[in-house]
Amino acid sequence: MTTRNDREFMALALKLAERGRYRTSPNPMVGAVIARGNHKISTGYHRQVGGDHAEIVAFKNATTSVLGATLYVTLEPCCHTGRTGPCTKAIIKAGIKRVVVATKDPNPLVNGKGIKELRKAGITVETGLMRAEAVRINESYFGYYRNGSPYIVLKMAQSLDGRIATKSGDSHWISSAPSLKLVHQLRAEYDGIIVGMGTVMADNPSLTVRRVKGKNPYRIVLTSSMKFPRKCHLLQDNADYKTIIAGPGEATERFAGTKQGRDLIFWHIKRKSNGRLDIIDLVRQAGKFGLRSLLIEGGQQVATEFLRANLVDKCIFILSPILLGKGINAIGDLKTSLIADALSFEKYEFSPLGKDCVFVGYPRRRV
Repeated sequence: MTTRNDREFMALALKLAERGRYRTSPNPMVGAVIARGNHKISTGYHRQVGGDHAEIVAFKNATTSVLGATLYVTLEPCCHTGRTGPCTKAIIKAGIKRVVVATKDPNPLVNGKGIKELRKAGITVETGLMRAEAVRINESYFGYYRNGSPYIVLKMAQSLDGRIATKSGDSHWISSAPSLKLVHQLRAEYDGIIVGMGTVMADNPSLTVRRVKGKNPYRIVLTSSMKFPRKCHLLQDNADYKTIIAGPGEATERFAGTKQGRDLIFWHIKRKSNGRLDIIDLVRQAGKFGLRSLLIEGGQQVATEFLRANLVDKCIFILSPILLGKGINAIGDLKTSLIADALSFEKYEFSPLGKDCVFVGYPRRRV
């Protein structure tokens, strides 16, 4: 039976897990608490990819015996050897009597096997406490295994009348300073950012993380032309070798042999029958490359292509309290003839951020 202590310690474990945000991918964020009755013995969380898992950190932080204690962990303990050893063996060796797990790990290497191994060793294992919260903090991780491909988030900053720029192309800055910070938080959270050449030409972005502490994502430019602006930040500011040029094979091969093409990563993307680049092939290559989550930062054409292909898992729209009138629409033609056919959302919420309002929604898949 779940007790008040169980809920309090699992809530603490979830709070600890959040401390690993921006540093654990492709691993999930995980927190752990070791307790005996209502007494907390130690805590831990997964700090960064390649480092000790949350359970191991909690064991190392313990200053008294954990024999017979309860372990609260936000994700099923691993039972395989990767960069680190299996946590299940460490739990069994430590003499833990009871393990409370928020949710199973969807990774096929685990996915119930860790729980089974602990129970086989005589440890009481309880699952499901605060499961929804545990899944939410790692939604891209769970989404990756649910989809079998990278979890995709579309982010756009726009005016109240749905414009991302004026008719002259000016877009600096539609959103407020707090919203710009959110953008950098998102960049730090996801493995790769996708933009089209229109965004590169209009904004000459760096697509790096600057307003928060975190790793830079891979920067993916989807282009057929290979015509970059002079002093292009994505080409020149590439000391981390994370800029990826995704385009048709013949064009990427030519560009790879130029001075600008040095130190870049190239993906050869198939063309569809209409001549456009196949974004499904792009997503497939991103997954093969090891990227588990992707953030689409624009512009209109790229956003529209992903929405029309039913590839977007989550939308984040930053709404600025301004009207631009005639300008560049955030979203292009979604081939919607009837209101009943409009793209809608399974769940969504609005929240204030500075002078802006942030819409977060999860699109329904359209037939």
